[in-house]
Amino acid sequence: MLRDAFGMAPDTVADIMGRTEPECAELADRARHSLRMRHSRPTTPDEHDALAHAVRRACLSEDAELLASLLCPDATAFFDGGGKVRTLIRPAHGSRRVAHSLLTLLAHRPRTTLTTHPVNGRTGLVARYGRQVAAVISLDITDRRVARVWVVLNPEKLRSWNQPPAPGSHQGPAQRGEGRSWS
Repeated sequence: MLRDAFGMAPDTVADIMGRTEPECAELADRARHSLRMRHSRPTTPDEHDALAHAVRRACLSEDAELLASLLCPDATAFFDGGGKVRTLIRPAHGSRRVAHSLLTLLAHRPRTTLTTHPVNGRTGLVARYGRQVAAVISLDITDRRVARVWVVLNPEKLRSWNQPPAPGSHQGPAQRGEGRSWS
């Protein structure tokens, strides 16, 4: 609030709060998100699905402007590499930075596919390099825009995504590796 309402410099706010600038930025982001969630209308499953599909199309076409337009202006992306995959250490903030970060992650590589798939009970995205799941992306949506992006890149957390299906189980498109390819 000190920065948003009174225009105080980040270092001044950090001194007043007795925290580092990144800690203050994270606290402010959480507060903004909490307020937005309290004042937003719930997203229906169909709206969530439609927006997830639109994000996928924007990523596949590598259209940064379109992707940014699907995100809240103060969107945040979190990248979990677990120290095993090189990724951003701090969250990306703002629609343009989040869009750029996602497009960099999904940059044109041979044999790369991006599919929609259920993630945490909602439609998310699964990036595969070859047959290997390399990233699982879930989306928090507020007022018909993506507010938060959660990208799991940690191979240990993706282990269950890379297990062969049990004999006789149904395989959906993501397990078969279907989806648009950049190759």
